[in-house]
Amino acid sequence: MFVERSAARIRLVRILFVLVCLLPTVGLVGWAAYRRSSLSRDSLLSAWSRTLGVAVTADSVENIRPAVMRLRNVALTTATNRFLLGVEVVEVETRDQGSLVRLPSLAIDQTGVTTLARLSLAWLTEAVRFPEGGVIEVDSLTWGAAGLPQPQGGFRMEFVVADTGRAIRIRREPADSDELRLRAVASSAGLRLEAELIAEQGLPADLAAAVAGWLPNFGDAAVIRGSLQATATPKTKDGGGWRWSGGGQGVVTDVALSELAEAAGQQANGEAVLQIEDLAVEDSRIAAARMTLSATEGELGRGLVERLITVFGCRLGPAAATLVTGEAWMAGPPLAFDEASFAVSLDRSGVTLRGVGAAGDTLAVLGGRGLLETKTTKIGYDRFAWLFAPMIPGAIPATIPASPRAVEVLSHLPEVPEAPAGRF
Repeated sequence: MFVERSAARIRLVRILFVLVCLLPTVGLVGWAAYRRSSLSRDSLLSAWSRTLGVAVTADSVENIRPAVMRLRNVALTTATNRFLLGVEVVEVETRDQGSLVRLPSLAIDQTGVTTLARLSLAWLTEAVRFPEGGVIEVDSLTWGAAGLPQPQGGFRMEFVVADTGRAIRIRREPADSDELRLRAVASSAGLRLEAELIAEQGLPADLAAAVAGWLPNFGDAAVIRGSLQATATPKTKDGGGWRWSGGGQGVVTDVALSELAEAAGQQANGEAVLQIEDLAVEDSRIAAARMTLSATEGELGRGLVERLITVFGCRLGPAAATLVTGEAWMAGPPLAFDEASFAVSLDRSGVTLRGVGAAGDTLAVLGGRGLLETKTTKIGYDRFAWLFAPMIPGAIPATIPASPRAVEVLSHLPEVPEAPAGRF
């Protein structure tokens, strides 16, 4: 009997050992092996891809401590494998109130900014898809092309969920007066977005333009300072974009004339300051604007001068009289100037260009004499669009140009009455 009881006890101890010690240990080892496996990494990245709506890949996923993962060489791409955004190191800490994402460094261009803006807008408006809030901390952000990087310091993005709606706050680290606030507010009339930008210290102008989804290319060194307030409502009840309305003012320094002229397919050189005295936006189009551009020392390509003469009715001044060479005019070198200053005003009825320098209605001056004189006349947007489209010198067709660039520019301006499209 003693032997039978001892054997029973031994069997019981063995069973308890298997249940209490061995199975949990095996399970823990298996779970750890799974967390380190490519299967776990692929499962995690697939889940993120479904949530974000873009393909997410990473070379490795490490569990560096409880509730904290480190991913290396993370990339966001489209379904067609077009690169959107890349980050060398990402640390994700899971918290009760949402995740804390840390990026030691982030190099970003216009495509990356557009991607983050689209995802931020989705987070604001799609609570089911993105149920939680969180924080993204970037220790060092670099903006611009790979050859001309511009360090911007640290940034912090806060994603806040409240009973009254959702909000995103983006500010510098350490904190200063510059920040961007976005809010989604639910009301009886439907969802409404609110945006406020304060940039007293200055932001890269092209970065601000990319966030707003606008066209301007001011150059890598251009910096914008100012403020902007706007609200938006859905275009349709089922989505399909937003109608933004608002206004602002500011100044853009170190503007590259070469980049502005390139928008019209022309040439110019020099640096300028763009003073935006007033900007009003309605239904995602510029409804009215007053701005002044001033530059000292530079060049105007002859094709650009010819375009200004044809579209705006400008005329060559005394300083250009000796440069005119008949048929060889367009083949000549750019026209140098000592000073250029002009004002542009936009409203629903058209565009006005006028000189504002010391020489009065003179757009550019060389040696104290007028190089290019302006004619203060308002033109319609159908005519203005030909500034951005190929055309026969000296003639303005009675149609709206169909060139992609002209169509893109017109999409940001007050609507033009129906007219037949031209060819290019």
